[in-house]
Amino acid sequence: MHPLIARYLSPEAARETLEKEKNGEPLGPEERLFAQTASAHPDKRNELMGGKGKRNLSSDAEAAVVFLAAYAATHAIAEDPALKDATQKARESLKSEGATDDETDAFIAAILLEEAFGYEEEVETFDSSFVQEALGEVPSLAALTREQVDALVLGFEKGAKDETERNVRAHISRALVNIAWGEGPTPINPEHMEALYENEIADKPEAEMEAGLRATVDFLQLLAKEGLIGTQRLTRLRAQIGDEEA
Repeated sequence: MHPLIARYLSPEAARETLEKEKNGEPLGPEERLFAQTASAHPDKRNELMGGKGKRNLSSDAEAAVVFLAAYAATHAIAEDPALKDATQKARESLKSEGATDDETDAFIAAILLEEAFGYEEEVETFDSSFVQEALGEVPSLAALTREQVDALVLGFEKGAKDETERNVRAHISRALVNIAWGEGPTPINPEHMEALYENEIADKPEAEMEAGLRATVDFLQLLAKEGLIGTQRLTRLRAQIGDEEA
């Protein structure tokens, strides 16, 4: 988890920073980023500060804390020597495809939230390597067209050894594309895999489950070969669906 996200998951810390800004007190670099993000999103700021004095946050206020922390972290990594270049390239690729500043922030924030909360393993430190790889996936994803996706799926189907496998490949690949990329290509994440498993694989006869899982792994490997999934993401997603070779 990025340190800035970890710091501001505490509503007390978030409110303290915003109170300091309101009172004109000096702010540190992280505090300044958080305050600037809150100023740019007054609705979220109001949700957070509206519950001041309450012991428990409302669900909207909790969501506002996470939103502001993640968005602030998207700007923090732009100054991180290890992530600066990858962040810049990711932003430029999204904007070249017509994304607004807020859409670009949202795309990168989703990567940071995935690193922080997307996997069962508890990691005390920030996995900069995974985030760098995920940012490196963005240019290929941003440039991906519907026609290219259709070609990938058709090529995957044609690579089957027989009609039975071809039908399974067609079903699984199209289902994952619809789940993950229905509103445009984004990094395939654990939520996408969970939805695919629950909707298309779980509770099927054993042979059908095995065929579906094999097709899923094969399609993920194809996407990795095309530069749409990094090696770390591939390993994580394969492990999530119980692939023992991951």
